Amino acid sequence: MKIKKLTPPPLHWMLYQQRVEEARITGVPFVERQYWYENLETGQQYYDLFGCVGWPTEVTDKNDMRPGYIAIVGVVKDEKPPQDAVFQLLAEDESKNLPTLLYKMAALRCDYGYGLHPSLFNAWYGDPEAFVTTIASLNSELQKKIGHDRNSILIAPPFDFYLPDKFEIYSRSFYSTGAEKNKVRFYFGKNEILRNRKNEFKRDDPAILAIGGLVHTLLHSTPWMDQVDDNMFVVEEGI
Repeated sequence: MKIKKLTPPPLHWMLYQQRVEEARITGVPFVERQYWYENLETGQQYYDLFGCVGWPTEVTDKNDMRPGYIAIVGVVKDEKPPQDAVFQLLAEDESKNLPTLLYKMAALRCDYGYGLHPSLFNAWYGDPEAFVTTIASLNSELQKKIGHDRNSILIAPPFDFYLPDKFEIYSRSFYSTGAEKNKVRFYFGKNEILRNRKNEFKRDDPAILAIGGLVHTLLHSTPWMDQVDDNMFVVEEGI
């Protein structure tokens, strides 16, 4: 495992409660969480980590099938305000073979902390209606290994997924994170698959759909922060 979960000292929950109260007073809808993650290899810290998937395209007589794509993205915790955090591509992979891609998803999430917190990789962003039978078959095998469905791979649709122009929306969101040099919010690291697919740019490319959908969701919902509401209360390590 390349990730560890970090939590503050026991009494830090009082500071968190203070932040919640201040957020209510000032009308701020979100507050920084009480836990975060650290990369054991680099020391980089993250508010949260997310997975995304773009399924392989259909086989055609033109033999232009595009491989499916998966990625892990970390929301970097540094000196910037949490709502302005940048996104770091931590790992990626691709395959034209669906079972291979699914097994790579299962392995990749384990490398990056699956099980450290109930919400971590509880779902991957992607098309939840594609390859349902194959995914169900894989999940059945995964469940047999540990005896319950906690190990299942679940797929959740990104924001605006059901709009007819979602590829345009996702592409714009993704490209916007690198449009201005002094406001870059997405970093590729040493990963080359997405970088190459971005440069080639083919419509409905699974890699652009996957990353674009995830980035669009992150930009419009800040899911790495807790939402403040009137019924919110704090219990230590139970937020």
